[in-house]
Amino acid sequence: MLQMMPALFLFLLLGAYWALLSGQFHNGFLLVVGLLCITFVVWMGQRMGLLDDEGVPVRFYPRAILYVPYLAWQVLLSNWDVFKRTWSSSLPIDPRMARIPYSTRHAFVTTTYANSITLTPGTVTVSVDDKTMLIHCLTQDGEDGLLEGDMERHVKRLEG
Repeated sequence: MLQMMPALFLFLLLGAYWALLSGQFHNGFLLVVGLLCITFVVWMGQRMGLLDDEGVPVRFYPRAILYVPYLAWQVLLSNWDVFKRTWSSSLPIDPRMARIPYSTRHAFVTTTYANSITLTPGTVTVSVDDKTMLIHCLTQDGEDGLLEGDMERHVKRLEG
């Protein structure tokens, strides 16, 4: 039963996504075709061996719901900071490349961390090595914020 969880979760996720995008709830033909397409995609994913903990890491999703508001807030704060620096001549812009250490254990969490850095304006993840990330930071403050590790602490909560 535990092996079926990724397939079931993917089926439900694709179904919700299809319903959200199509808005077709009264046309029986389109409902059946949508159901068949979703079933086919899940079946093919299962046959290709893509539905494992690495491909569909279901166990991280409940905690990810708590991480999304934190990330959204960080994106808003960074947007405001970049906006102020862009329009003000008195605030310094000092681009730099920084090596930021990380200690996440699971590939999904490491990827989430690297993507979160890139989604946050003023920072871009350039590469990820075994225990460091090369980050382009727009300012010294951006580098200092990453070195403090607040975002890493929040993303590590996904691991439990």
